[in-house]
Amino acid sequence: MGVIEAPLSRGEQTRTAILQAAHDLFIEQGYHGTSMRQIAKQANLALGGLYNYFSGKEQVFEAVFLTFHPYHEVFPLIAAAEGNNLEQLVQDAIRRMARTVERRPDFMNLMFIELVEFHSIHARKLFTTLIPQGVQILQHLAESFSEQIRPIPPAMLVRTFLGLFFGYYLTETALAPGAPLEFRQHAMQYFADIYLRGILAKNVTA
Repeated sequence: MGVIEAPLSRGEQTRTAILQAAHDLFIEQGYHGTSMRQIAKQANLALGGLYNYFSGKEQVFEAVFLTFHPYHEVFPLIAAAEGNNLEQLVQDAIRRMARTVERRPDFMNLMFIELVEFHSIHARKLFTTLIPQGVQILQHLAESFSEQIRPIPPAMLVRTFLGLFFGYYLTETALAPGAPLEFRQHAMQYFADIYLRGILAKNVTA
């Protein structure tokens, strides 16, 4: 039997409703197009009730960004990746991540708001949580295939792996839908292959 989660308290239910309402409004109208009054109305709260939970709209956005960030789902998927060698494991991890994030087109909107409106302030805070978790996961995976990987600092493994994935995700979301077939065909496999082997032919020396 699975673990039975305790029901949310009334306050937790209200906070969840606020974040869902704010998330939907930010995605639909943008950050500046959304007011605290609209968030309160969407969450079925009086405006004063909203201010009992959040002091202002930026604090609401920060909570939305942290709550709806896909790392909550992505990191467990990386940890669960399977493969008989490092190449298979990386490809499996990317496939799992891609399937999850493809179901979250809202994330792109949240990231653009974060980048444009807040210059990544909240993302930098989030990275203090992401990096230790990512290091722990990737260090374990690297140790499992230590003979197949060069000695690279774990934190840099995290950065380059996230760079690989978000490079794929951004180009897939923003460019691939209208791009020629050769831009899209087997893209995920190419990303993984270039990440693992680079672009230089074997007989090319530095």
